[in-house]
Parts: sequence; structure tokens; C-alpha cells
Amino acid sequence: MVKKNKDVAGQETPAEKITSQDAKKKPVATIRVDDCSASVWAREFVVQGQPKKFYSVTLERSYKDRDGAWKYTKSFDSDSLGKIVSLCQQASETINGLTQKKSA
Repeated sequence: MVKKNKDVAGQETPAEKITSQDAKKKPVATIRVDDCSASVWAREFVVQGQPKKFYSVTLERSYKDRDGAWKYTKSFDSDSLGKIVSLCQQASETINGLTQKKSA
């Protein structure tokens, strides 16, 4: 049995379709410095009846395991901290550019 949700028009939409749409979301920007990256995400909410876009940032570091497969972690060693600072500054500038572009 598939659970159904009603969309804005009142038509029913399968819940698995909604879930698959959410799973396909991609960052609006990805910034890289060597083995570290910052992804900027956009989320829309209705605040006091008006649509509003909020931004957030996720940080990660990539590395190869013993077998040579790429892995990703959200832990950073002391060598990565300078890269993370740079990524945070660049992500902030990216978000400021996105919000200024939207309000223009």
C-alpha cells in the first residue's frame, strides 16, 4: 500500500514520488580547496505567508582508503583547518551573491 499525500491543488501524489524528488536535490554551489569541499544548499520555506529561501553549508574532506576507493568524512585534521577557513569565507561570499542576486 502506497501512502499518498495531497499536493497544493488537492490531487493525491504518491509519497515515494515526493521522497525521490527530495533525494535528487543538489547543492546550488560546490567549492573545493584541495581535498576539502563546501557545498551550499538552498531550502525554501513560507514565512508569514511569503516564500523565503535559506542557505546552509556542509563541509567534507575526501581521502582514499587502503583499497584505493574514495571516501568522505566530516572530520578534519590540523592540516585541513586552513582550507576549511578559506572554504567558509568563499561559501559566505557565494551566499551573499545569491541573496543579492535574488533581491535585485
